[in-house]
Amino acid sequence: FVSEFFSLYNDPALDNALDIALQMALSVPLEDVTAYPKFSKAFFGLIEILFRNHKKTVFALDTNVFMQLMTAVHEGLQSSDATLSSLCANTIDHLATYHFLMNGKDKVEMHNLNKHLTAQPNLFSSLTATLFNLLLFGPPQNHWAVMRPILSLMLASETSFSAYKDHLLTTQNPENQVKLNEALNKLLADVNRSLDSANRDRFTQKLTAFRVTTRGFLTL
Repeated sequence: FVSEFFSLYNDPALDNALDIALQMALSVPLEDVTAYPKFSKAFFGLIEILFRNHKKTVFALDTNVFMQLMTAVHEGLQSSDATLSSLCANTIDHLATYHFLMNGKDKVEMHNLNKHLTAQPNLFSSLTATLFNLLLFGPPQNHWAVMRPILSLMLASETSFSAYKDHLLTTQNPENQVKLNEALNKLLADVNRSLDSANRDRFTQKLTAFRVTTRGFLTL
């Protein structure tokens, strides 16, 4: 609402403030961000808010700057701090949800986002692989955090999920491949191409069962 208010009166104050905040945040090396817990929570909290409420500003960034943000999010997603990984997972969910809901629509934000994805075609596949690896092989404190964006990413980029699934199958012996295929079929059964709350909740339950089942036999 606030951003719409400023836009209504062609007031650039909010955009200017966001731009300054981003410049300040990105001027700090990522290793320094992650070294200080309080600062890292503020840093990733800012990014999450930007992707949630200020997509027009974020997607209008230069691709190099946008990818600097996504690199930070990718790093934070793998943090042992559940708060940080949750903030980063939510950021990814905002991105993937927007892409799924708005893909093909003639909106400036979508054109800008597609420009970034064209320049970095592996972005969604990289995020998909990291999320599933954290779910299947990562520490337990991250499981709930990483589940939320998996459905939106799968819907936003079905090819990324297919590529990860095929790769994971190749890492397993024939017996485990059969088990994994069965588990994947159960995971994907009756999942709608929708991001409404009911479908998200149903898929989260399926993901939980999928994780429990596959961790019993998957090998690294």
